[in-house]
Amino acid sequence: MTDHFAVLGVSRNATSAEIRDAYLKLARNTHPDTVRDPEARKKAETVFKSVTAAYDTLSKDRSRRDYAAKLSPESESRTPPTATRSWTGQTQASVPSGPGPSTGPVSLDALSQGIEAYKKKDYHTAVQLLNRAVSQDEGNAKAHAVLAMAMAKNPNWVRDAMKHMESASRLEPKNVSYLAELALLLQSQGLKLRAKKTLERAIAIKEDHPDVIRAMAEIPIAPAEPESPAEGTAETSRGLFDRLRKR
Repeated sequence: MTDHFAVLGVSRNATSAEIRDAYLKLARNTHPDTVRDPEARKKAETVFKSVTAAYDTLSKDRSRRDYAAKLSPESESRTPPTATRSWTGQTQASVPSGPGPSTGPVSLDALSQGIEAYKKKDYHTAVQLLNRAVSQDEGNAKAHAVLAMAMAKNPNWVRDAMKHMESASRLEPKNVSYLAELALLLQSQGLKLRAKKTLERAIAIKEDHPDVIRAMAEIPIAPAEPESPAEGTAETSRGLFDRLRKR
């Protein structure tokens, strides 16, 4: 049975803050998207899956209790390793975390930390945290929107980014920033007709909104060509993020 505490390099009585901090640091060091070599990338994917699985189990009170109850006495008495090897093969010191700051509801904590990670351009960490915030509160439009913006930084996640921005727009249908950003994501993927219709909805609400004006500069409001999804990346500006941060 995998010792999730050992994977994260924390003790059996680690606090939630210690587990979170250990995960965030390990995730940054082991994320496969930072690796170009195919073989090293495979190793990184394996390590990252283990780290993520450990955090998914230990970050929730109920799953942590159930998991701890299944651990053998040998696992319980074993001291977590003081170092762990990353996908690069280099030894990294484990994360000795002190008491973390007091937090409110977990979803809000994950959301605020995800926004901070996005501000620092640590998009991989932001995606992990914001995914957790969304899973804990699927009705939080802001969590969906910022998650979409973080995901859009990775060409492989643009489609998922669109889904989350669509969720944000459904939850707050009068939010022109969400609609404008969704239109730009759709346009980046060659979905020109959908992009045009989405932008028209935003224009109908507030034509002179800065995000609407920005989207209008990139999306022609003229008869669009039939949709033909294309590979591409989406550029998410800071305009929407700055407004979300002020809310």
